[in-house]
Amino acid sequence: MSSALHARPRVSDQDEGATAARLQRPGARRTLLALLACALGVLPLKSLLSDTRWLLEAWLGMAVVILPAVLLRLRRAPGALDIWPGIVLLIPWLTWIYLPDHAWHGFVPTRATFTDISHLMNDLHHTTSDEVAPISSTVAARLVITALLGLLAALIDLIAVVGRRGALAGVPLLIVYTVSGAVPREPVSWVWFVVAAIGYLILLSLDAADELVDWGRRVSRAGASRSRPGLAFSAQRIGVIAVLAAVAVPLLVPAHARNLLADAFHGDSGGGLGSIGAIGTGTSISPYVELKGQLDRDKPVPVMDVHIDGAGDVQPFYVRLNVLDNFTGDGWRAGPDHGTTEPVSGTTFVTLPSSGTPDTARYQAVITISGLAGNVPVFDTPVTMQGLDAGTTWSPQDQLLLGTSVHNGQRLTEIVAQPNPTSDQLRTASTGIQPDVSRWLALPALPAYVTDLVSRLTSSAATEYDKARAIFQYFADPANRFVYTLATEHGDSGSDLVDFLQHKHGFCQQYAGAMGVMLRAAGVPTRLVLGYMHQPPDTAGNFTVSTFDAHSWVEAFFPGTGWVPFDPTPTAGLAGGKKTDLPWAQHSYGSDGGVQVPTISTSPTARPSSSQPSGIGVGPQDQAGSGGGPGVGLIVTLLAVLAFVGLAMIPATTRWARRRARLGAARRGDADALWAELSDTAVDLGYVWSDSRSPRQVASWLAGDAGDTAPALTALATAVEHRRYARTGSPDDAAQLSSGLIAVTNRLWSRRSGRARLRARLWPASLGWGKRIDSVRGVLRRH
Repeated sequence: MSSALHARPRVSDQDEGATAARLQRPGARRTLLALLACALGVLPLKSLLSDTRWLLEAWLGMAVVILPAVLLRLRRAPGALDIWPGIVLLIPWLTWIYLPDHAWHGFVPTRATFTDISHLMNDLHHTTSDEVAPISSTVAARLVITALLGLLAALIDLIAVVGRRGALAGVPLLIVYTVSGAVPREPVSWVWFVVAAIGYLILLSLDAADELVDWGRRVSRAGASRSRPGLAFSAQRIGVIAVLAAVAVPLLVPAHARNLLADAFHGDSGGGLGSIGAIGTGTSISPYVELKGQLDRDKPVPVMDVHIDGAGDVQPFYVRLNVLDNFTGDGWRAGPDHGTTEPVSGTTFVTLPSSGTPDTARYQAVITISGLAGNVPVFDTPVTMQGLDAGTTWSPQDQLLLGTSVHNGQRLTEIVAQPNPTSDQLRTASTGIQPDVSRWLALPALPAYVTDLVSRLTSSAATEYDKARAIFQYFADPANRFVYTLATEHGDSGSDLVDFLQHKHGFCQQYAGAMGVMLRAAGVPTRLVLGYMHQPPDTAGNFTVSTFDAHSWVEAFFPGTGWVPFDPTPTAGLAGGKKTDLPWAQHSYGSDGGVQVPTISTSPTARPSSSQPSGIGVGPQDQAGSGGGPGVGLIVTLLAVLAFVGLAMIPATTRWARRRARLGAARRGDADALWAELSDTAVDLGYVWSDSRSPRQVASWLAGDAGDTAPALTALATAVEHRRYARTGSPDDAAQLSSGLIAVTNRLWSRRSGRARLRARLWPASLGWGKRIDSVRGVLRRH
């Protein structure tokens, strides 16, 4: 359609009346559509939380805010004040769902309710400080999310319904999507991108009714009106095509495993682990999701290089980054603090509780950071530490270096006094002075299955070490058929812990978490540690730590010795295999010499240890195409797609070239070229063109579909007749005739269905190629 047809008419009394009618229409349907769009647009927030308990509560909160406005708008036009009753109702709703304990009748806030809110906000602060997104949806997290999304629904309603700016209302949803992509280290799934995009398309459709009043209905060739306005329909169609292209294009180009948006926000260019998020100092590995995310990457990302001097026959133990000492029943979490910390410049690296002077193995470790962000990595236990940034502190309670974040190229030198007790020393440790270890024994009520299992395993254990060793051996003995795999199995017991103990499939998170709970149930003080395991040093004392080495293990406290590590993960899941074994906590082996054959899954998601024999499982490093760059299959597919698109565009390109040549001839005064273009356009669009009709008859025949461009069609027909029969006509009329033809053809295009227009562009009937193909088919059939 020409620009003249697209221009908005001058405002008249009729236009003003239409606008007034538009503003006075009830907006209940529009309000519900905006609510639906908002509900879909917030789904990408799933990337911030590890479960979906928050989603239904958030949607209900949004409905509480919006539904009163829907009722008010059933009989009157939308207004800004309509949304306020819902916002007021949101307060008792949040109180009833999350803070009923001290509320009046369970839903009216009291002064004590605000104290409860303060406690929840402190919990949320610790969660965001100590975990990487996605975090667990705690009560505090769900309260904040439901409140914010309720207000978001109100904002979108004000913009899209009251302000009648559907496209502009997409900006808050864009902010939600940006946050969803910027905070976690893993990109938002394309599924949630599509869902959010559908929400935005719904917002775009809200303007359709307004366009209908301002521009009128489209009228088909048969004279029936269409309820969908042309401009809104085209905008939504373009939006759908854009969404499909955004999903399809990444499938045809090399993919990147990292979330570039999150890396930009977190300032991580090293390709390594990120900190917890934008709030707090954070740690490098989350106990819930990020740990698994490191293990099931397609390729390992180096995070540090280590050189060991003076270790002798002692195997340096793992590198620690964070400690989890709070078991809530749903999982292990870091406590509200790491105890009292002290500046590194004045510390003697003491450990709490006081543990006497156990036997130690002393060596020097030089750590060079290559792709790690977060807490300073530390071997257990340091005597001195050099290369730290100003502001680094030492936590005697958790044996962590806090307060600063490491950076690429940083070089740390640590003198390590690694505990090296004997089994006999650990058995007699419980006879010493007992410090206060109650915080490391706290447990919620456990399922009977767990307590019965612990009682059975430790029934003959005489000391705390014997109890710890019995529980450790339950996981470490291949006869019990525990399997190392990242693909865990879910059961119907109602307890993740019981499901793991029954199905016996999991990775280090499940093994360490289960053993920690069972040790506490047996009366052994326990905590979980997150960090990195590693290969044994080579002959020069060097090894590299990568994301594949992310790990968790257990520490048990024995008076007189201190915190002693236990690693119940089957050796098939350990970087060093049998060489990683601790003298006081050795795995049992069969004839395989160190690899527990029945305890490694053949699942391709399981990351095997380097000692795994060939043929047992497939790790990400063994998968084809995991190198840097696209595989041959991807390149061939891309070339095939490009070739197909190129072939499919040949008819449209040929038709475009013919049209361009005719318009060029028309500028030189050839009216017949314009008439030929009109003829081909009509044939492409499915009109039955007859050369027996005179130009004047054609103009009369197409006048109904030409609409207000009929005068231009008549002028073109007259010019053609003059050229054919009178040989008159001036080249000065060429520009006007050309613009008239464009207006007429655009009008004819607008009268046809979307399917007819698509067919006309991709396979123009005026080229005659279809008839030629049919002729060839006929010849082949005859022969």
